[in-house]
Amino acid sequence: MKGKLKMIINNKNYTIPELNFNTICTLEEMGISLTDMDKKILSTVRGFLGLAMNGDYEKAGKEMEEHLENGGSLDEMLEEINKAVEESGFFQALNKNQKQSS
Repeated sequence: MKGKLKMIINNKNYTIPELNFNTICTLEEMGISLTDMDKKILSTVRGFLGLAMNGDYEKAGKEMEEHLENGGSLDEMLEEINKAVEESGFFQALNKNQKQSS
């Protein structure tokens, strides 16, 4: 990843984890597929935040709920998640391989 991407939630900085093979598998185990992120927006944001919180998805959900109740938005977080996907070396290689197979 080019640089450390951050999500700011409740005035706290959380570093988005690097999207490598293991991270993507962890997200898929949670039912989050990067190709279906737009269909599970809340789960995707909670998943990324949970990974940033060392796997505490329950705490991540509570943090997100508080953030939204206090007038926070999902927009900035989604932008950072999209950047993480776009900058992921693993994801770029996967896309490249799929295009070559077509």
